[in-house]
Amino acid sequence: MTDASRDLSMALRGAIDRLLDGVRMAALHRSAARLTGAYRDGGSAGAMTGDIDRLAYAAVRAPATHAATRAVLAELRRRAPGLEPRGLLDLGSGPGTAVWSAWETCERLESATHVDRDPEMARLGERLLEGSLVEHRVQSAWQTLDLAARGAEAQVRALGAHDLVLFGYSLGELPEERRAAVVDAAWDVAAGALVIVEPGTPAGTARVLAARGQLIARGAVVAAPCPHGADCPLPPGDWCHFGARLNRSAVQRRLKEASLGYEDEKYAYVALVRNAADRCAARVLRRPRIEKGRVTLHLCEPDGVRASVVARRDREGFRAARKAAWGDAWRAT
Repeated sequence: MTDASRDLSMALRGAIDRLLDGVRMAALHRSAARLTGAYRDGGSAGAMTGDIDRLAYAAVRAPATHAATRAVLAELRRRAPGLEPRGLLDLGSGPGTAVWSAWETCERLESATHVDRDPEMARLGERLLEGSLVEHRVQSAWQTLDLAARGAEAQVRALGAHDLVLFGYSLGELPEERRAAVVDAAWDVAAGALVIVEPGTPAGTARVLAARGQLIARGAVVAAPCPHGADCPLPPGDWCHFGARLNRSAVQRRLKEASLGYEDEKYAYVALVRNAADRCAARVLRRPRIEKGRVTLHLCEPDGVRASVVARRDREGFRAARKAAWGDAWRAT
């Protein structure tokens, strides 16, 4: 995030609440429960069968995907500071919340092309943008395209080059046999970077890793989160994912039957660039364990994964370790 004036979380939440005004809560609750369960199990939203489904998605999923995408794009900017995206291609865009995240993190963003199979979801996205700073600063175009359909990759390539191409929680909506072709097409039109964000589940991480390996073989450079371009060193049964904290609105708390005013959205991601990246020396893979006189960090490094204990006698390192958070870059030791 560049500065406080570009934090659109509250603006997006307000836009969603306005859309929900007067909508029957019982119907929203049923649809929201289905969506939440699908993502918790590692799946995706699936087909939206009516306006209630679309509104439920906006209520319970759009703020979470916004928070995760914003965190990912902010890290991409740190790792590829020379990347100044002016055009965004959002594949499987849903209601277009990725443009809110992109405008917060990419100061020069001028245009966004939103691609989704559901034209009604596009109309919902347009309603969310009405009167917002994003609508005034970024020119949006909406394209109806089912990425799961045979031949969709040719239509993706026909959209032309964009500085930043994004799959935001959308790879999981494609049949497994279609993903590689669509990912290849997305890389072909990614002039600067391709970003993939998926639910932070074993299934979501597996989809990210498959696309990562596929594109490394085509010459893509991993900018984040990995400090290397080698195979993932995590053992079977473990998976790389992170968390983004966001505040819940009153409506979200009601729909999720939640008492807490916040939630942690778990996500997996990879950001790939065409040019060199300033990769971190290590990545914090778990919440740091803070104990008296020491902090234990679970790190991914170019040589593999390890637990690093930072003792109080290393005053500078100890202070830094106490401030470190899950998902942060970490210095070399």
